[in-house]
Amino acid sequence: MITTSFSGDLIGTALRQLGASEIREIRNGILYIIRFEFAEDLHVVYVLDVTKKDKYFLQRVSPYPMSHGRFSSAGEVVQFIERDIQKFENATHSHNFKQFLEIADGVTRLSHAMELLFLERNVSKENMDKISNHISETVEKLKAIRDDSPKIQK
Repeated sequence: MITTSFSGDLIGTALRQLGASEIREIRNGILYIIRFEFAEDLHVVYVLDVTKKDKYFLQRVSPYPMSHGRFSSAGEVVQFIERDIQKFENATHSHNFKQFLEIADGVTRLSHAMELLFLERNVSKENMDKISNHISETVEKLKAIRDDSPKIQK
């Protein structure tokens, strides 16, 4: 437990240097909530779980939820968050950023609706195939749009 707390302290110090506005230790060096403020209406919040073996599980919970998976060192966590924060700082310069956040919220609602559907209903194979095909088509459209869209410039 001492090692875990020490690792959490190292991460906390590094993230404060990156501009974290709040780092809350929830469970004695095991769970942290990390907040970055970009503007009055935009903040990025992460939840970091430090395991007994000093492995790390990171999730972004705001402005939209995204699991980022497991990391094997405190340095990897800090590097990932630094890159992620830079992407958000850059994206705020896009004139479509607000609409992007609205779309991301819609995707989250879609995910919840799918979960309710699949956990509460016996969906036919035909309908499952329709959903699967629609998702595949949407992913392909997103890839094509990404290829055709210029990078955001600061």
